[in-house]
Amino acid sequence: MNFYVTSGTPDYMEKLIEKNAKHPLILLHGNGNSVVLHESDKKSIFAVPRKFEVIAQKGQFEQKGFFTFYNMPIMSDDRPVFEEKALNTLSLLDSNDAVIAYRLLRPIKEETYLFITQWGGPVSYEVWKNSTVYVERFAPLFESKAAALQSMFNSPSYITTYSAPPKE
Repeated sequence: MNFYVTSGTPDYMEKLIEKNAKHPLILLHGNGNSVVLHESDKKSIFAVPRKFEVIAQKGQFEQKGFFTFYNMPIMSDDRPVFEEKALNTLSLLDSNDAVIAYRLLRPIKEETYLFITQWGGPVSYEVWKNSTVYVERFAPLFESKAAALQSMFNSPSYITTYSAPPKE
């Protein structure tokens, strides 16, 4: 399955959604910009998408809630090791009812992996982020906090957050 992300101003992204109403798109607003998500086994409908392959998933993204994007620039030689560790770590989220959906995405032309999670709201995410499981098992890999793993990152990982306005 392919996954596409495009970004721009809120107004432009809302017009993009309106023009492509027949496609299952998710509109997200963040600090100063907006993104649109499109999951499909076909080509992207976006003019300039970031292209990914879905390598792990849970649930279906919905037009509501709170989204987190973990951006992880992984060196090409370390991709298999990173993916194996990530897939093993994601089982920690499979039983978490607060997670509506997630996708672990392998970049097609870039170096930055993307891990997107959808939560009911920011409080659900903060509870998870403050949990022992997150601090001890999840953060070391997805936030490149473990010294042994830092060498596989081209640059520091970072997290961006977005909210999804419910459909009218």
